[in-house]
Amino acid sequence: MPLRAVTFDVYSALFDTVSGLAAAVADVVRHRFSKEDPRTMAQTWRDKQAEYLLLSNSLEREPASNRAAIETAARFALRQFVPPLSRQEHRSLLAVWEQLPAWPETAEVLAVVRAKPLILATLSNGDEDMLRPLLGTLPVKFDHHISTQGAKFKPHRSIYERTLQVLGVPAGDLLHVAGSGTDAMGATAVGIRTLWINRSGEPVLDPKYGPSYEGRHLRAVFRILETLGA
Repeated sequence: MPLRAVTFDVYSALFDTVSGLAAAVADVVRHRFSKEDPRTMAQTWRDKQAEYLLLSNSLEREPASNRAAIETAARFALRQFVPPLSRQEHRSLLAVWEQLPAWPETAEVLAVVRAKPLILATLSNGDEDMLRPLLGTLPVKFDHHISTQGAKFKPHRSIYERTLQVLGVPAGDLLHVAGSGTDAMGATAVGIRTLWINRSGEPVLDPKYGPSYEGRHLRAVFRILETLGA
């Protein structure tokens, strides 16, 4: 089937979120003369944020808000600090989500995809007001930014179905570049061709929903585009 559109996950596929968070946490650790490991705390922050998303989908108590997930996960991950973080310290840490470093190959890959006659979009669990400044740091223009804000988080099937509606393409005409195993499984479950940027080389949790393709970095997109004749 012809390829007509490509969507990219944001926080895992396009940006190195944990490294960005670790750098910010390191500043707090330094100022407090703490012995905590910034990388470990940053990874916990990211893991708990992802856990919050899944819990929010299951409980169905509130519309999706990534900002709420980030704030809750930060309070948990950074609870060891005594005295607790000040309001200003929290604000500074949360602002980092709008200034994360892109992976080294991100700009190159996006430029190649943008040069092709394809719809280019992002598909993210991020809130719109947080995504705008972050994506504004990238040197390409996207056709659409699709956010889960106010609905359900990925990997709920409704967000992938809405993406197909927004882009106006059937599932087989879309390539989704996922940054996490849950995102890859969610997209695959609704019939979307999916490339999982699996930087750690972990196996997919449920092989029934294994993605069509895997790669260790974003340049794997080049191979897939060639295979699909795009």
